[in-house]
Amino acid sequence: MFRWKGNALAIPVAMLAALLPDLVDKPLGHLFLQDTLDNGRIIAHTLFFLGMLAVASLAFRKRYGAVAIALVAGVASHLILDGMWNNPTTLFWPLLGPFAQDHYPDYFGNAVVVELTSLSEYAFMLGVALIVAAVWGDRLGPTLRRLGDVLLRHRRVVYGVMLLVGAWYLVLGIASGMEVQNELIVSAALLVGGASLLYLDPSGQASYVLEN
Repeated sequence: MFRWKGNALAIPVAMLAALLPDLVDKPLGHLFLQDTLDNGRIIAHTLFFLGMLAVASLAFRKRYGAVAIALVAGVASHLILDGMWNNPTTLFWPLLGPFAQDHYPDYFGNAVVVELTSLSEYAFMLGVALIVAAVWGDRLGPTLRRLGDVLLRHRRVVYGVMLLVGAWYLVLGIASGMEVQNELIVSAALLVGGASLLYLDPSGQASYVLEN
């Protein structure tokens, strides 16, 4: 594993940014605009929103270059994983018209069930936990640090889980005739993520302790 020296803040920023479109749009669309839109992919899922973040990041590029890049890259990754090119009206808003009105009764209750029963979510969670343990393991406190140490000692198992789950979703996507794009996107993310962590791992080194 590795530390982004001098820019460790970029890692949590990227993680938060990857969730930002949903953190903005889900409450806005499914709670505050439930009677009119009830759509969880609106403003923060647009290129307009991404462009605004990119322009704002330019003002801080000299002092917080890596953090600014992480912010934009995190949001961009969310749009890609959501396959927003399939919803051009939202992606290119406001050029192609207003946001579509949808209907999702008990959206948040159903979303919890979907997340808890999704194998990919657990694979992603393991990858995130591994990165957190590697970068901030010495700041987590005794109990969490011990858990992090266990995770780091078995980090290759985590890589394997991510790659296997990614391969499984690839098989599902192919079996469906390449029609289920979400499964193919999730597969690509897990395969690339698992392979990247494996590649960045200090191969052959017994120690995984990161210097401050």
